[in-house]
Amino acid sequence: MNGMAETAQLEAAVQALSDIVKMNTVNNHEQLVADYLVTLLKQHGIEAQSIEYAPGRVNLVAEIGDGHGPVIALDGHEDTVALGDADKWHTDPLAATIKDNRLYGRGVTDMKAGLMAEVFAMIALHDQDAPLHGTVRLLATVGEEVDHLGAEQLTELGYADDIQTLICAEPSGADKQLLLTKSIQAMLGVDGDTAQRMADANPTTEQHFIELAHKGSLTYTIKAQGVAAHSSMPAIGQNAIDMLMTYYQKQTAYFDSFKTIVNPVLGPTVPVVTLISGGEQVNTVPASAEMSVKIRTIPELRNDRLIKNLEAIVAECNADGANLTMDIASSFYPVHTPEDSQLVQLAKKVGEQVLQQRLPYFGAPGGTDASSYIVKSPDMQVIVFGPGNITAHQVNEYVDLDMYGRFIEIYQKMITELLA
Repeated sequence: MNGMAETAQLEAAVQALSDIVKMNTVNNHEQLVADYLVTLLKQHGIEAQSIEYAPGRVNLVAEIGDGHGPVIALDGHEDTVALGDADKWHTDPLAATIKDNRLYGRGVTDMKAGLMAEVFAMIALHDQDAPLHGTVRLLATVGEEVDHLGAEQLTELGYADDIQTLICAEPSGADKQLLLTKSIQAMLGVDGDTAQRMADANPTTEQHFIELAHKGSLTYTIKAQGVAAHSSMPAIGQNAIDMLMTYYQKQTAYFDSFKTIVNPVLGPTVPVVTLISGGEQVNTVPASAEMSVKIRTIPELRNDRLIKNLEAIVAECNADGANLTMDIASSFYPVHTPEDSQLVQLAKKVGEQVLQQRLPYFGAPGGTDASSYIVKSPDMQVIVFGPGNITAHQVNEYVDLDMYGRFIEIYQKMITELLA
């Protein structure tokens, strides 16, 4: 592609990004983005399928390639978090203001820039009639910021069944000056001198990372049902708090049993009892009590295994006379792709060339849509790698437009090599 064509492509990509940032998709109305993408892709001869989650909430799936080979999925979500305090923004959060080569707006870094970089990488490959021996599948989802709603739906419908490789374009960067802070150095496991050398060797304004792992999460509530009675006659009642505390002690012992199981990137499983309540009044045997728990999970102790063992504790307590139930609110699987995998090594090679910087590896405590897709394909290779930075969810959220353009190039080169 010549320079003029590249400039025209980037101008079109920036305009499209501006267009969708102006759409208010705060965990709703994602159909605005989906409809825009259907029209944009159709202009380049790419058919897209709209899949409704709820009225006004639409996922999008589009594919290119010859279908004779691996399936590479590109994931991006259409929703954003709330706008926040508009008075604290330097610009209108829905105006897509460009200043000093930064585009400001709610959701631009998390993650409309990543989504549109994937879209324009697909468009460029299709327009160039690049020989792709396999399938590139774009998955644009609703409700990622609240329970990965769209990814869960697409997984249930089978769109994740045959994915071998997933590139999630969530933001992976930070202003490179943050390398000089102790918190970032601790995250990377480097000392101050090493961080300074990384910053000095990076000619761009941002330092990026390859996120090759992130924790999953399991959220559940244990409910105890007893029988109320006057506190002066406790024998004729059943104390729900006592039932719950017996379970709590057994659960604590179980949590202690896996403290030594540690993922090399993500560290240990982290369970936290977050809510507890019970009883009605001070002179009544409590008829009900409940406890909620949040667990950040790792691949070595996946959600399905945790759930099985916790259910066994509930059954043990019930066999001894308790009346407990376990309600699972959400379950998102952990993700870890080894450093020596094809996908991670390719991202490192191409990313370091295009971004002109060394790319450290990183494991995150929070999750992405990948947590839903990987349930069907445990061997799926996954990276989180995209334009954007740690202004996600903050006021004055922005994306560096130079980085936006570079990631379009990165995705094109990676897809071309993966499907050569």
